[in-house]
Amino acid sequence: MYSSRISLSLAFVLSLLGAACSSNDSASSTQTPSRATSSGSERSGRTPDAGTTAEPLAESATRTTPPPPPTAPTPPPPAAPTAPAAPPVETAAAAPGANTRALSGSAQAYFQQGVEAAGRGQLEPAAQNFQQALDADPRAAQAAYNLGVIAERQGNDAQAESFYQRAISIQQDYDRAVVARCRMLLRQRRNGDALTFAQGVARNNPRSAPLRAEYARMLVLNNRAPEGIEEARQVLRFDERNVPAKLAVAEAYRAQGRLDLALYIVNDLINGSDPNHPESGAGVSNAEVQHLRGLLQIEVERNVAAAIRSFSRAVELAPDFAEARNNLGIQYLQAGNYEQANEQLAATVALAPGWAKGHLNYGDALRAMGQFDRATAEFARVQQLDPSMVEVHYNYARLYLDQSRTVTGSAVDDLTRKVQLLQQAQGAFTRYRETRGSAFATDSRREDVEGQLTTISQQLERTNRALERARRNANRTAATPAAAPAATPAATPAPADAPAPAAPAAPAPDAATPPATN
Repeated sequence: MYSSRISLSLAFVLSLLGAACSSNDSASSTQTPSRATSSGSERSGRTPDAGTTAEPLAESATRTTPPPPPTAPTPPPPAAPTAPAAPPVETAAAAPGANTRALSGSAQAYFQQGVEAAGRGQLEPAAQNFQQALDADPRAAQAAYNLGVIAERQGNDAQAESFYQRAISIQQDYDRAVVARCRMLLRQRRNGDALTFAQGVARNNPRSAPLRAEYARMLVLNNRAPEGIEEARQVLRFDERNVPAKLAVAEAYRAQGRLDLALYIVNDLINGSDPNHPESGAGVSNAEVQHLRGLLQIEVERNVAAAIRSFSRAVELAPDFAEARNNLGIQYLQAGNYEQANEQLAATVALAPGWAKGHLNYGDALRAMGQFDRATAEFARVQQLDPSMVEVHYNYARLYLDQSRTVTGSAVDDLTRKVQLLQQAQGAFTRYRETRGSAFATDSRREDVEGQLTTISQQLERTNRALERARRNANRTAATPAAAPAATPAATPAPADAPAPAAPAAPAPDAATPPATN
């Protein structure tokens, strides 16, 4: 398959960019974090993510290069051929933004203690250490950034945003903090705010390839793909090896519906130009590239097994990549591998507890496993985090419908419970349809919702009839007085030649109430 692949040279990239910039965006798909990525995901109530990355938990303090002057930022070196993984604690060599200033002596000691605590998963002690480092050195951008990461892990997005902004105010070209804040805003579905923020930072740092590439991606995620391509093109003019910029181009093509071309770029980033040595490209160790490849393998090739491998590789490279875990979990869930789905989706909400979509999909996994109470709690969390997320009504409906199938008894209490659950499912499907408004006409779930509503109406009719029969039988039983036992006459001795008494006839069987049918 690799023998026919042509190297994606810089000249070819720029020619593609020029063509894309001149084209219109009329065929573009809605490229937002809540965009579905497979034909079955919408109907199943699971929501894949279009492609953001998670920030690593902690960054090393050992920086040796001072930041450039704010008024005249110097261009960063070309991007390394591989992007860093995102383990709980980063090493200095692997972390981007290598121009972060070194910390003072006492701040360095506190910071290192925080890194070690974070590596053990002890977030509260780690936060205390990082705060002590920041108190000892108010210019410790790394400490402010790590405090933001921990706050986000603890579900305190407002505090996380404050710390990210503080880190950026200390060092305006701190790309890791910029990316972290953009990703958090995307999870909150504040795409416009992410774009405005990224634009301001990019304009203040015109020679920062990472920041401008991030701005290009925010343009794409705000349905401005041609502008995103042009911004990425400008980055590639002064940094031709920049992987995030090429990734932004691929995402733009995907948003425009040019999926084959998007997959071509991603495969070239991963495989490189030598067909005899695949998996040797500049983006092979970039988790976001692997993640986008997985999405495109579903959309273009319908190759779920390959997509699972790509998502798994993304998670391996960046264990804190919540979106990759989310999409990996969805694929496991759709394949019926509930245990692995539960593992990935539980990790998703642990990494991003403020992300409503993560809770939506985790709740769906719990529903599939029959853990209905826990699923209900996750859906309630979705509504608390994002009351505008209409998908939760669809997932609630599926939950109530599954619960109704577990009620199999024919007693009055059982049938009453079944009717209640069916009515709740009916109400939730109806709320989803009504909340979608005119968009429901082209909703990918429309056929399923309408079919379910028809089936539920039929089930309610049958179950209500069975309930009425059960109530009548119960009332007859309650109204029938218990017969008093007859007095036993004194026994009379039988004559010696009397025949033996005949055996009593067997009682006639009762006419049992037929069970309710679905």
